[in-house]
Amino acid sequence: MSASTKSFLWIAVIVLLAVLFRPTAVVLAFGLIPTGIALLFDRTPEKFAVFCIGSLNLAGLCPALMPLWLKGHTMENAVKAISDPITGAIIIGATGVGCVIYFAAPPIVSLVLKYRLERDIDELEQHQKDLIAYWGEALTDDAGLAQTSTPPALRHTPVRKRG
Repeated sequence: MSASTKSFLWIAVIVLLAVLFRPTAVVLAFGLIPTGIALLFDRTPEKFAVFCIGSLNLAGLCPALMPLWLKGHTMENAVKAISDPITGAIIIGATGVGCVIYFAAPPIVSLVLKYRLERDIDELEQHQKDLIAYWGEALTDDAGLAQTSTPPALRHTPVRKRG
């Protein structure tokens, strides 16, 4: 199936659902405007901004959709749901939390990874010092240049020279 056929099928399904469930479609079309903006500005192929902002935007729409579905699926209730300032504040607040997570998570993860890598480097350097203390300076890169005593375990002629 080609990409244009898939796109056409998606559009057909969305239009069909919008016609059948018009009040829900109106609330979703109004409430998902921030997700649409994120879709326009997110140029990455993975669309992380759309997923992060969109998922919390959709969660913020639940207080508007639940009464619509439970009290009557009418256009009047849909208009009431989207015109309620508290509902609007919840939608914008949830979207804001999604934006904060999207922009704050990468630097936090970067700091944690940097800390862990520095700790691993310190552990490896300590292990290297312990090995040198046990086996002597022959383990270091400049062992051939230094005139230190080599432990018997390391006294041999190398098969090939490094370099």
